[in-house]
Amino acid sequence: MPPDSNTPAGRPAADAVHWPFGPGDAFAQLRAEDHRLALIHSLPGMVVWPLVLVALAFAFQFAGGFLWALAGGPKGVLQLDTVAFAAMALAYFAFAAVMWRWLQRDGAHRGTFAFWPLRASDLLATFLVMVFMIFVAGHLTLAFHEFAMLDPSLTLSGGATRDEVSNVDNFIHSNAALWSIILLTLIGAPLAEEILFRGWMLPMLVARGVPAVFAIVISALAFGLLHTPQGLMVMTSTFLLGIALGIARMATGRVTAPFLGHVANNAWAVFAVPAILQRVST
Repeated sequence: MPPDSNTPAGRPAADAVHWPFGPGDAFAQLRAEDHRLALIHSLPGMVVWPLVLVALAFAFQFAGGFLWALAGGPKGVLQLDTVAFAAMALAYFAFAAVMWRWLQRDGAHRGTFAFWPLRASDLLATFLVMVFMIFVAGHLTLAFHEFAMLDPSLTLSGGATRDEVSNVDNFIHSNAALWSIILLTLIGAPLAEEILFRGWMLPMLVARGVPAVFAIVISALAFGLLHTPQGLMVMTSTFLLGIALGIARMATGRVTAPFLGHVANNAWAVFAVPAILQRVST
């Protein structure tokens, strides 16, 4: 039998590997059997890649703070918060570049980074994600927080106030320049996190035979745990966001809608909500 025209010379066709992705999914184009097996066997990355992301974030922030001090510290041109946010954004970009290079070895980079072209279905999914986050997830997050505050054992802080378990408003109320906040919250973080959790982790779990529902929940849990330093409310909201973005990824077959949904959610949480709360309190 002649070799598959889409399969590199010398590589067997992927018929022997069950591939659960339909023709509309970005990972359907992963044709070579060894490439599919490489994705299936990359499970340890569920621990390794988040650790790499955290390590890069610490390294870039340390380097940024060191350079800031050398440049004059408080007497310099930039505020420390601006440097910290910009350094964090650069860490996210570096992480995305490392993942691209690693996934490129086995041809999974195009499926993971499938952002283009923009489709109407992506915009619809983004809209539905925001409807869920504003009208459903927000209420669930607050309800869970109030329940957790009734039992101090459910929180690391032993019964903190709402302000003490969420630091989302620290972005807009910091001394950081607006451009650095936008670079981090609306570009760097959504890009790297969607590549990791919906671009790679979720399809990897599905490729291993994990039912899509459980794969969405597992990747959303990992997504929420990454935001542990931001407090209970952010962890809960991020988990629910991960559920919505995971559904969008499986429905559209690409990470475009999850990325846009992530950007829209961050814009709402970081800029819109603090502005609304400030107006209501005055």
